[in-house]
Amino acid sequence: MKLSDIFLLILLASIWGSSFIFMRATAEVFGPIALITVRIVVAALCLSPFLFTQELKQEFIENWRSLAWIGIISSAIPFCFLAYASVSLTAGTVSILNAMTPIFTAWIAHVWLKDKMSKLQFLGLAISIFGLTILVWDKVTWELKTWLPILSGVMAALLYGVASNSMKKYLSDVSTMTKTAGSLFFAAIFMLILLPFFLPDFSTVSNTQWLYAIFLGIVCTALAYFIFFRLINNIGPARSVSVTFLIPIFSFLFGYLLLGEIVTARMWGAIAIILSGMTLVLKIINLPKSPNKIE
Repeated sequence: MKLSDIFLLILLASIWGSSFIFMRATAEVFGPIALITVRIVVAALCLSPFLFTQELKQEFIENWRSLAWIGIISSAIPFCFLAYASVSLTAGTVSILNAMTPIFTAWIAHVWLKDKMSKLQFLGLAISIFGLTILVWDKVTWELKTWLPILSGVMAALLYGVASNSMKKYLSDVSTMTKTAGSLFFAAIFMLILLPFFLPDFSTVSNTQWLYAIFLGIVCTALAYFIFFRLINNIGPARSVSVTFLIPIFSFLFGYLLLGEIVTARMWGAIAIILSGMTLVLKIINLPKSPNKIE
C-alpha cells in the first residue's frame, strides 16, 4: 500500500470519526430528522451536479429505482438512527455500534447472496457481539427507553449491511460516482418529505451548530464518500473497509478532547474484543489451515 493511500485511510477515519462528535453536539437541538435532512441535502447539492454530465446521466436514469432504494437504506434511515442514538449515547459508543457494519455485511452476504462464512468468521461474529455486550452493559436497564438508542445504532449498522449487499447485487456495474451522487439525491428527497413533520425550533439553533451541520454534509458525507471511493479504486474494497477499525479510535479521542467524554479501561477492553472479532469476520487474520465453510 502506498504512503498516500495510508494517509487517505487515516484521513477518512478521522473525518468519519469526527462525524459522531458533530452529531453528538447538534442532534438534540436540531432533532435527528432535521439534522440529517441538512446533512444529506448539503451533501447531495455538492455531488448531484455530476449526475448531469453526459457520462453519468444515462446511467442514473437507467438505475434510478435501485439508487432510490439504496439512498434510503444506506443514508437517510441509518443516519437518522445514528443521530437519534447520539442524543443520549457518547460519540465513541455510537461509533462502535456503527463499526458493527462489516459483521452484518458478512452475515447478510452469507444468508442472502450465498457468500458463505467460515466457522472462524462465525466465531469472530460471536466475539464481537460479546464485546458489544460488555460495552453497553452499564448503559441499559429493563426499561425500553434505555435500549432504544443502542438498538438504533445496531439497526443503522444492519441497514448498512443490507445496503452494501444490495449495491453488490443490483448496482455492481454502475460507476461509483453514480451510486454515491444518485443515492444521496434520492435520500435528500426522502428526508425533505419527512422534514415538515419534524420541524424543530430553528431559533434555538446557534450559528456554531449550523456550521457543524453543514460540515457534516460537506466534509463528513460528500468529501468522505469521494475519498472512500478513491481508496476503493486504489487499494480495493477489502482494504478500504479497514477504515472501520480506526473510526472508533478517533471518535473516542475527539470525544475526550472536545466534549469531555470519559473513556474507561472497560470501554477500551470492549473495543479490543469487538475489533478482534471483526478481524476474524473480515479475514484479516488467517489461520494456516482454513476451516471448512458452513453450508
